[in-house]
Amino acid sequence: MMQPRGIIKLSLKTGQALILGIKLQALFILFTLLGGVVLGVFPALAACTKIILRRLTHKADTTDSMFGDQRNTFPALYHEFWQFYRQSFWEINGIGYIGALAIAVLVADLIVNQNVIHSPIVQYGLIVLLIMVFTYWLYVFTIYARYALHFWQYFRQALVISVAKFSNTLAIIMGSILATVVLVVFPALTFVALVPLYLTPMIWFSYRSCLHVEAVMTYQPS
Repeated sequence: MMQPRGIIKLSLKTGQALILGIKLQALFILFTLLGGVVLGVFPALAACTKIILRRLTHKADTTDSMFGDQRNTFPALYHEFWQFYRQSFWEINGIGYIGALAIAVLVADLIVNQNVIHSPIVQYGLIVLLIMVFTYWLYVFTIYARYALHFWQYFRQALVISVAKFSNTLAIIMGSILATVVLVVFPALTFVALVPLYLTPMIWFSYRSCLHVEAVMTYQPS
């Protein structure tokens, strides 16, 4: 049987990626609701990240076909999603809400300083810290999906990798802008593939930063 080539192969790959995104969006919504939204959103994001990272870094075992990767059938995806969701539930909630609390505290401090203290030095310092926390958020889910660390080590690893190769951080931001443009041009994707569309560039470029740090640590001369 002849394998598809050229524009036909590209069309099939695009369609398969879109279908995978739709399935992941459905699973994200389902498991976010399963956790009562408050406790469900971070494990659902972590599970989406884990699956996308696996698809980006581990090619399908089967040859290309119009039916796509057997790992991406809905039952297989559901099982994979549920497994990581369940395993990561409490830990990623702790990581996620500590990060959310850090943002809330820094924003509150900015408001207090702007309205009460009026210190430019404090204001600039708080803005730098806020940028660092937002940058941490661009990496933490990929770090969590790629490494098996102790709880507090994820924070350190995310901060180290986020500053290791700043060009990848810029690429994540540009990817997010491009995803927004795609959603403006194709607004229907907001309802069917919003989360995977934003996660994919974030995961890919943060993963490249992980590889960069791993290479430096492995080949650093003694």
